[in-house]
Amino acid sequence: MDNKVKNKKLDLEWIDKETGRKFPAGVAFYHEDKGEFRLKVDAMPDDKYIFLRPTGSDGDTVHYRVDVSLRKDGKFVRSFPIGTGKSSQAAGPYIYMELGPFTRVLTLHMEE
Repeated sequence: MDNKVKNKKLDLEWIDKETGRKFPAGVAFYHEDKGEFRLKVDAMPDDKYIFLRPTGSDGDTVHYRVDVSLRKDGKFVRSFPIGTGKSSQAAGPYIYMELGPFTRVLTLHMEE
């Protein structure tokens, strides 16, 4: 990951599966030391920390897991998966994520 990505606030967008319309969804930050993204999704409460973590690849596709971590009294109490994602050269600078129970696709735009 180059310095441009790890030091910048990256945009999240919801994409309507039927119309293709895009809507602002929040922001993401890359944590270089852990190799994961911290997502601040507008539709989620602040006490839930959402992470996008790579899980593997096949060919030119990188697969991700979306986890939510719950905090209580400033400490993480548990973490569990809430969705999956993928990116590829064909998808351009986007990581596409499917999160339950949302019907729209969440995307992370890797460029300005």
